[in-house]
Amino acid sequence: MNFKIRHILSFVLVGTLLGACSLEEDPTFPSADVLFSDVEGANTVLNGCYSSVADFNYWGADFHHLTDLGSGMYNTGKDDNLKDIAALNPYSSQNYVENVWKGCYRTIERCNDLISGLNNSDLGEDEVRDLMGQAYFLRAFTYFNLVRLYGKAPLRTEPASSGNVNAALSPASALYEQIIADANLAKEKLNAVRIDGRPTIYAASMLLAKVYMTLAENQTASETEYWQKAYDEAILVYGNFSLVSDYRSLWIEESSNYTSESIFEIAGNVENTLRHLQLFTASNGNLGRSVWGRIKPNIEMYDQHAGAYAGDPRIDATFQTKWDKFNATGKSTPQVTYPVFKGRNNKDKSYPFLAKYFIKNPMALNYNTNMNLVAYRYSDLLIMLAEIENELNGPANAYQYVNEVLDRARNSADSPSTEPADWSGLSQEQFREAIMAEYNFELLGEGHDWFNARRRGYEYFKTHVIDAHNNTSAYDFSKLRDVEYPDNERTMVFPIPATEITSNPNVSASDQNAGY
Repeated sequence: MNFKIRHILSFVLVGTLLGACSLEEDPTFPSADVLFSDVEGANTVLNGCYSSVADFNYWGADFHHLTDLGSGMYNTGKDDNLKDIAALNPYSSQNYVENVWKGCYRTIERCNDLISGLNNSDLGEDEVRDLMGQAYFLRAFTYFNLVRLYGKAPLRTEPASSGNVNAALSPASALYEQIIADANLAKEKLNAVRIDGRPTIYAASMLLAKVYMTLAENQTASETEYWQKAYDEAILVYGNFSLVSDYRSLWIEESSNYTSESIFEIAGNVENTLRHLQLFTASNGNLGRSVWGRIKPNIEMYDQHAGAYAGDPRIDATFQTKWDKFNATGKSTPQVTYPVFKGRNNKDKSYPFLAKYFIKNPMALNYNTNMNLVAYRYSDLLIMLAEIENELNGPANAYQYVNEVLDRARNSADSPSTEPADWSGLSQEQFREAIMAEYNFELLGEGHDWFNARRRGYEYFKTHVIDAHNNTSAYDFSKLRDVEYPDNERTMVFPIPATEITSNPNVSASDQNAGY
């Protein structure tokens, strides 16, 4: 089958039967002989893989709708979502549940096409080695998102055809086996030197470390080998990147892209903008009034950070508590949010916003930005190493990693702060508790919250997310904007999308995740 037919099947069949995408491309495609006759043509296909990762339905917007609003750590300015996903009550036909599934499979299908096309081309191994590595990395990265979000999913590693498009759901074990295989292939083939916007061998090792930490769940190092496997991968990344000197610079468009601590980031620009400024900036928070205010941290996220480190410069860099609201005439009115404003049921002021992605120029007429989204950065790796080392050997050699993050934090102010102070004198259990909180303080809103909150099991999630939220005294759950969370284990995964169940003859209602 030539590439034109196969590519059309990849988009039409998967779109109609798997629910993975719709036919958005131009209907005429070069043949495989043309596309894979040289590296430039193959790069065109690779660019399509990255384009699908950055698409609105995936990392461009809906990944954040799904994982932030469904994490138990965020409120929303969209009233309808206060009753469902933001209340930890998603449903199988919900747009975010459906769209992220589709976005993931769109990316997977393009990676499958690229891998197959390169394997069947006459291009030399050295010419395609890194391209192959990138395709394997993106496929592993996406399947890792799928398995954690939905628990099970069809496993597809070949281009779509009429004979294979209706795949049954594969269990998590099979998906993890493929993720690990793909990530290891990526490690073998990727370059060590970064080209902006492209992963390296270090990104593959960081991905594998995250996989093994997820598989370790809440087991001790004596109960599972996964902590050691995670260390073996994470330590390969250590020392190959460095923290920027000022945490605040990570959230300013002019200094945020391709920094010394960026391990893998998803690129966008003003012509093909990612939507994070639109999602996280308060509605009418710019002169163009083009932003939505969809996603804002719960007040316990602010309280936990301020309670741990009252003088941490990261607090002001993370939480937007003052902003200007514009009306149709261009006049603005200052707004002050929680923690200064204590009232409930106020869409503008009852919750802080996330400063990281809050539009920095309120006079902007639109939300378009050149600011990328950093999926993996070095401070995350350092916190991971601290957690892993503590699990393996206790705190003694784990302090060095987290203290590097804390040192940068307290020096990210015009006048250096004494907080957060270096850690010392903790037991293994105290360190474990503190390091899980440190992910929130350093990485809030960066795409990891949903996963970190759940990977240690439901009891951890119930105690640290559900109960912590429901027992926050500032809330008034009789009001519209404050949402009480259910004690329900089904919130550990999202439902399998309704279109997958209704359109795929190899998936039935009995395959739905428990509780949905």
